[in-house]
Amino acid sequence: MAAHEPVETLVALLRRTSRQMVDELIERLHAAGYADHTAAHHPLFENIDPEGTRLTVLASRTGLTHQAVGELIDALEQRGYVERFPDRSDARARLVRLTKKGRAAVRTAIAEIARIEAEWMAVWRQAGLRGNLRAALKAGLRTAPPRRVRRTHPRS
Repeated sequence: MAAHEPVETLVALLRRTSRQMVDELIERLHAAGYADHTAAHHPLFENIDPEGTRLTVLASRTGLTHQAVGELIDALEQRGYVERFPDRSDARARLVRLTKKGRAAVRTAIAEIARIEAEWMAVWRQAGLRGNLRAALKAGLRTAPPRRVRRTHPRS
């Protein structure tokens, strides 16, 4: 009798795929001369606006705590990828923006991400995917109903 294989949820498959894609990106960035990048930095780079972004906004966009974002930004600032400067609209607040080095790293990352996505799309199409996965995911995120948390088990 064959052992029963557990069902892999879509959530688990998407998470594993995302992790593999980010790991590949980090390997490629290391090969391109950005050896001090880690997967933890990736969400920050994709969420910093050209004119600068507050830490609270970065925390919200990335789903990380304000403290975690602050620590990651400290590390990126020490490495020369970002800088902090006063927010003109609120003298008490500071914004984070990419430095020249940071913008160069992002340009490299964008090019590598395009290659990684193309490679994965080729694999998925060979495996039977039809249609535009990016468009389907974007439409789903845009039209998904608000999340509601329902308790399925009473609290003890």
